[in-house]
Amino acid sequence: MTTRTLPWTPPPAVDVEALPVGKWWDAVRAAPVVGERALTTLGDKTGAVIQDQGGTFYWLVAVGSATSWNLRQVRVLTRLTDERTYLGVPPASWTKGPKTHWRVPLGPNRYLTHPWKLWEVLAEADRAEYGRRPKGRQLCYHCQLPTDEPIPIEVAERGMTVSTYACPNHAPLYPTGQHPRTLTSATAAEHEGHR
Repeated sequence: MTTRTLPWTPPPAVDVEALPVGKWWDAVRAAPVVGERALTTLGDKTGAVIQDQGGTFYWLVAVGSATSWNLRQVRVLTRLTDERTYLGVPPASWTKGPKTHWRVPLGPNRYLTHPWKLWEVLAEADRAEYGRRPKGRQLCYHCQLPTDEPIPIEVAERGMTVSTYACPNHAPLYPTGQHPRTLTSATAAEHEGHR
């Protein structure tokens, strides 16, 4: 029996270490609610996943394999021409929270996640958690600035509950109007008349 070695392993460290994105891998960052749903959907098809102490998920993907995916609360972290991006990587032995840890441990059969499979499940999680994306920019209820990532929220005004939008930074301050779905994205799109 041969053991496959990884092309990269976390350096031996006693704490989280900031490593450059775009050297060995790129990373896809997802907010906790979207990341949890996506991880459940991916199941055994996921590669290694880091979860930070705030609950945010980071999937490792091949360098250059992902671009701006235009999903709410999802970012592609890659090396930029004029600046470096770093990701906090925990020691390989850190596999339990609440600190930054490997939610899905790194291993010979768990390294990189296929970028398009990851995009599909993140897009499905985005739709399930936040509903259909409104067209165009929306104003954030809290800061009154336009946002390209409007998240539906509910606010109380004059004794009534009103549905509006918030930017990703302020959405956690308000209850969402969405109820998580169990429909797949194709079925949900068909149901909403978007097919």
